Amino acid sequence: MSRLFNFLLSLSLLLSLGVFGNLMAQNNPRPQTARMKQDLDRATSFMTSNKLDSANLLCKKLLAELGESGQVDGPFGLQLQMVYGTVLNHKDLDTAALRLLLHVKETSKTTGQWETFAETCRELASLHEKIGRADQSLLDLRLAQTAIAQHGLDSIYPRFAIRISSWHRIFGDKDSSLFYATEALRTAPLFGQVNEEAEAHLLLGMLSAGASPEKSMVHFNAAKAGYQKVEDYTILFAVFLNISKLHIKLNDLPSALAYNDSVMVLEVKARTEGEKWIDGAHLGYKQRGEIYQAMGMPDSALFYWKKGYEMELEYVQDVEKRKVVEIDARYQDDKKTALLEERDKDIRHEKERRNWILAAFFILLLFAALLAHYYRRLQKANRITETQSVQLKTLDVAKSHFFANVSHELRTPLTLLLGPIKTLLKENQLTEKQSRLLQMANHSGKELQQLVNEILDLQKLEMGKMELYEKPTQLSLFFNRYNAQFESLAYRKKIDFSIETTVGDEVMANIDQEKCRQIIYNLLSNAFKFTPPGGQVKVDIELLGYWDTGQGAVNNPISQYPNIQISISDSGPGIHPDDLPHVFDRFFQTTRPEKPAEGGTGIGLALCQEYAHLFGGKIEVESPDPRSGGKGTIMRVTFPIKVLDSPKSAVHHPQANELGIVAAVEPVKESRPSTTSGKPKQTILVVEDNPGLQDYIRLVLEEKYQVVTAENGQTALQKLTANSQQPMADLILSDLMMPVMDGYQLLEKLKSNDATRHIPVIMLTARAELRDKLKALRIGVDDYMTKPFDEEELLVRIKNLLRNQAARRQEIPTTTEQEAAAAPGMSEADRTWLETFESHVQKHLTDDTFNVPMLAHAFTMSESTLLRQLKRLTGLSPVQYLQEMRLDHARHLLENRSHDSIAKVAAEVGYNDPRFFSRSFKKRFGKSPAEFLSN
Repeated sequence: MSRLFNFLLSLSLLLSLGVFGNLMAQNNPRPQTARMKQDLDRATSFMTSNKLDSANLLCKKLLAELGESGQVDGPFGLQLQMVYGTVLNHKDLDTAALRLLLHVKETSKTTGQWETFAETCRELASLHEKIGRADQSLLDLRLAQTAIAQHGLDSIYPRFAIRISSWHRIFGDKDSSLFYATEALRTAPLFGQVNEEAEAHLLLGMLSAGASPEKSMVHFNAAKAGYQKVEDYTILFAVFLNISKLHIKLNDLPSALAYNDSVMVLEVKARTEGEKWIDGAHLGYKQRGEIYQAMGMPDSALFYWKKGYEMELEYVQDVEKRKVVEIDARYQDDKKTALLEERDKDIRHEKERRNWILAAFFILLLFAALLAHYYRRLQKANRITETQSVQLKTLDVAKSHFFANVSHELRTPLTLLLGPIKTLLKENQLTEKQSRLLQMANHSGKELQQLVNEILDLQKLEMGKMELYEKPTQLSLFFNRYNAQFESLAYRKKIDFSIETTVGDEVMANIDQEKCRQIIYNLLSNAFKFTPPGGQVKVDIELLGYWDTGQGAVNNPISQYPNIQISISDSGPGIHPDDLPHVFDRFFQTTRPEKPAEGGTGIGLALCQEYAHLFGGKIEVESPDPRSGGKGTIMRVTFPIKVLDSPKSAVHHPQANELGIVAAVEPVKESRPSTTSGKPKQTILVVEDNPGLQDYIRLVLEEKYQVVTAENGQTALQKLTANSQQPMADLILSDLMMPVMDGYQLLEKLKSNDATRHIPVIMLTARAELRDKLKALRIGVDDYMTKPFDEEELLVRIKNLLRNQAARRQEIPTTTEQEAAAAPGMSEADRTWLETFESHVQKHLTDDTFNVPMLAHAFTMSESTLLRQLKRLTGLSPVQYLQEMRLDHARHLLENRSHDSIAKVAAEVGYNDPRFFSRSFKKRFGKSPAEFLSN
């Protein structure tokens, strides 16, 4: 408390020095000495190095000496006051700093001290920028710029350039900010200004972080060297914080953690050197929490997040305390000045003593009240943090499932946006194919927008901010028009779709059209998704004359407050009784082992329920038990509406675009068998439940291959086995998440059947998690690609797999048709030998000297025997097999980010020449290793 009182007393005395300076100069004149100039240089150095407490004490001492000699407003005194105002600004004593700097600005302008004037304007610009006065800040900067230009103050130009660059960076003019930061970097070395040069590098690093991470890293390292040279550990703290942030952006978490360690060390070092706070110190702990969260260490992340928020709260408390002290000091100073003008000297001294006693008592009470207030806030924050910690652990698993499924739903439309757009960029003129791709991109963009809107609506409903926007609507016209949009989908999926309504054409009512549309869209989308070809989907809409309020049925005339009921039924497989109570739960996904991986976010039906409740209604589901042979599901939404007596001319008839209807794209026709140069095209079976993605893949492949499509694994198997003698596909491209039969189930059936196990399978899916990929690889998938995919890469992978398959077929002995039919697959002995051979090769992949002679020796074969054996089983020569194993392992390393450089990956798989490795890799997969790393 004594330190606080002394600080308050000193600050008040210093602010009153300007009033009594002339009088004191008459009584005790003292000339400026060389020692005072050295002390001012030391104070400036302390301030530049952010040692604010040391600079503060030295400035107060010098001001006291100048006050006694009456030289406070002389040239040296103005420089000292400018430095002291800067210190106060950096210590967040905004009001005291503003008053002092404005005094210095006006006095230095009057007396022609232009260097002090320019520097003061620059510091005032910093202060006005901090308190949100952007226009005044820019005006001060322009005044400083004019003074520098008119009076040749080149030595202070770098500091001005730093300040105006920072202003433009904060207020959004990046080009101007870059220009002035570059100017500072150009001029600072001319005057040996290491600190300004380092600050210019720091600004350029932050400005370049988004566009050029490599360039940004160069500037940050230069800034680091500069601040280390001047031993400015508080700004060095910010440099390391930015470098760590850049490594997080580059997904280099170990480096990010290492620089964050330096941030922590600098924070401790600054405290040990007398600095109570580093501006933004809490950001270091929050950043550390972000890094641990990205590394999959939620407990450590929570610890550092909590510590960061506690430090931030402690810092805010300290700032508030200092502001209270500042306000009280200004009040006491004004009061003391008024008393000095009215009373004589003896009475003035007596009253000042009493006032200071009262002020100290008041500040003590205020400080105690603030402490009590913030202590209660801290306790409350701790309780909230503990509660949230428990909630986060409970919700972690559910959130993981939710975001994985959201990713699946978003990536498919994204594929249809990025793929067609990229294809169009390579074309020279708009062809029929380009026109179709544009339609796909437009269609999928609207789907993605609709999905995002649903997620945002859920958030609004959670916060209680969702409102109804009702419009007069002719009900039969509205519902019939929207439901009819699904007829093209029904035709494509061969589903019997019917709409039946008992609502008369004359009935008009106030409804929220957009929310009604979303309810119907989600219910119909689910119905079509789970209804197989040849099934039925039916929509029934009727008005009910009563509403069950819970106290019994209340009859209402249909002209006043009837209820509308929308029923959507399908002939799909139905819902298991255990899942029925949860179908409207947010993010619910069935965990039944016999169900295929169907995807979805689990928000559509939850949103329908929320809207029904918002309307004052309800939603119900009926489904017979599938275990007893029951099929079909009925979703029924009922809510009250207010029927209008208005004429039809006053009713709003929404158009398709107002309803948010996503118009269906005309499907691409099945490609027919054709030949290229007399040679029949190879057939590719595309198994994908999304019609738009089916069309896109067909457009990509149909120039080179015959393309056949299937909407799920079961349909694909039926098409494959239609000809028992010869399967109709040379290669299968399958999605992972589909209704009826998913990609895993299809893959298991293909690889367990002698007639189909030889067909190469590429899994094309949005599920990019390692566990999903490993599961498919264990079953026997030949290749695995994630959405969004690159057309060229897909075509190269298909070409390689088909080429390997053709080579394998040529090497299989063609004895007799009976023998070939009797042994279409690989024998158990051959499979065991091949697994042993593969295991041996994998153990020696890193050895660049490992070759075919060594392999032949290890398996006690001649090289020619090994060649025949491997050709017979895989269709590859030993050299090709080694290369395939190495390149496939390299692809897994790159996809999993196991190494941060191509040279390391090349060495890991036995290539001593990274350039040769890159060429071989691109030839095999259609993308270079650098493209894999960048993605």
